[in-house]
Amino acid sequence: MKKINIRHLLAVLLPAIITFAINMLAYMVPKQVVSPSRYIFFDMEIDRYIPFVPCFALFYYMAFVQWFNYYLQASFGDKNLRNRYFSCDILSKIVIFMIFMIWPTAVNRPSVEGVTGFWGWVLGMTFTVDNPLGALPSLHCYYSWLSFRYSLDAEPKERRWLTCLQLILSLLVFASTVLIKQHYFIDIIGGIVFAELFLWIASHTKLSEVFGKWFDKITDSVEGKR
Repeated sequence: MKKINIRHLLAVLLPAIITFAINMLAYMVPKQVVSPSRYIFFDMEIDRYIPFVPCFALFYYMAFVQWFNYYLQASFGDKNLRNRYFSCDILSKIVIFMIFMIWPTAVNRPSVEGVTGFWGWVLGMTFTVDNPLGALPSLHCYYSWLSFRYSLDAEPKERRWLTCLQLILSLLVFASTVLIKQHYFIDIIGGIVFAELFLWIASHTKLSEVFGKWFDKITDSVEGKR
């Protein structure tokens, strides 16, 4: 049995860990420091026609599995593709952090008191842990769309069925964000636009090369190559 090189494994995963940590900081810090009195609500006419469907919380949580798969694929896949997507991720989070700090948005959520059973428990936990602040753009939608786009670029033609599954799951995640009232419809659009915008920037500038060199320095240091 081949022995696992823990040091090499850590070096491979470290760019993903750093990228994810920056994402969490961009998401969590504004929630802690921005006063709720400053939050803006962007509900539109279409949001009044979207029903409250508690069981769609299932897909809201399946998004985490999708993102985990994206990070693993990017870590062990083509390095240039990893650099492009992780540089997109980091740059977009810096901008999103500034938006959440300067122009914070939120969602008016319904009460879950009337929702009983398993889904009542799930929604109660969701509403407690994941407050509705920092809504636009939706990071749930941003990451699910980015996961689909990575699959579109990474999967060979004979495995495009996996990309189709990624797209279906992303659409279900989008639906879940508005059907359990964690986001407004415009937040979905914002998540997709931000993913596409910064992916374009990462693809048409030297940004991925800059971050790629930085990642290489970090991973080489971990493996003792420097």
